[in-house]
Amino acid sequence: MFLTQMKIIPLSLLALSLAVTGCGGVEDQDEPSTVSEQEVGTTESALCTGYCDNCVLYARCRQDKLPFGLTYWSDKQAVVNSNHAHGGCVAMIPSSNSYGHAAYVDHVDFAPAPNVIYLNEANWQPNACSSRHGSKAALNIYNFWCPAGAHTAGCAGPM
Repeated sequence: MFLTQMKIIPLSLLALSLAVTGCGGVEDQDEPSTVSEQEVGTTESALCTGYCDNCVLYARCRQDKLPFGLTYWSDKQAVVNSNHAHGGCVAMIPSSNSYGHAAYVDHVDFAPAPNVIYLNEANWQPNACSSRHGSKAALNIYNFWCPAGAHTAGCAGPM
C-alpha cells in the first residue's frame, strides 16, 4: 500500500506543476484530429474545447496549418512571420514562464486605430477556453504566425 501512495504523490505533483505553468506542457506530435471546417484552415471553436488546458493545441485545433514544435517561447518566436493580424492567424504572446502563449485570432476590426484584435485562446485563464480583445499593445502581443494567403493586396503584407 505504501508503494501505491508513493506513486500517487508524484503524479499529483506533476498535475499541479502543469496546472501552474501557464500555457506550456508538452506538445504531442500526433496528427491533428479530423474535424469539420468552417472555412479553409479554421475550425469552429466549439469543436476545440477539449484543448482548454493547452494554448498551442487549442490554436492548432482552430488553425490546422500552425507548425508543430511550439512548446517553448523561443519556438513560438521562431515561427513568427507577420507583424500584423488577420483572422486565422495565431498571436504569440510573452508570459512569465518559459512557454509563452499562443492565441487564435478570430477576427480583426480594422476600422479603429489602432486595430482591435479578437482572440480565442486556451489556458490564459488556467484550464479554460476564453476570448478577449484589444489592440496589439494592450494584449501584449509580440507578433503573429499567419498561414499562406492570409495577407491580401489591401494590407501591409508580412513582416
